[in-house]
Amino acid sequence: MEQRRIHILCLKSEICSLIKKTLTLSGYEVTCSGGEEINDKTIEDINEMTECLIIDTDIDYRIREKAKEKFGEKSIICLPSLESESILGAGTKKISEPLRLSELSEAVKSVFKTS
Repeated sequence: MEQRRIHILCLKSEICSLIKKTLTLSGYEVTCSGGEEINDKTIEDINEMTECLIIDTDIDYRIREKAKEKFGEKSIICLPSLESESILGAGTKKISEPLRLSELSEAVKSVFKTS
């Protein structure tokens, strides 16, 4: 069986790495875009076969909207942030503050149960 594809957009590369490691150990194919270099090209370069997008709410609003436009039919999970309000709207799963990897793993499982 083919692995489910997830892409993470997160400003903090260490959090991106931690999430990637956790989800990879659970059997998912995970790619990341981390750090301050997330831009329009980053969104364009994300594999079209990605089935779930995990987005840091601290990413620039315009970049988040571009990601939502490209992956609007796909599942989106929004990582928590103390500084930001959730902006992705209906159909977006939101993880509570503080980030718990167990809660994120459950959200990912629920995404793939319904798809």
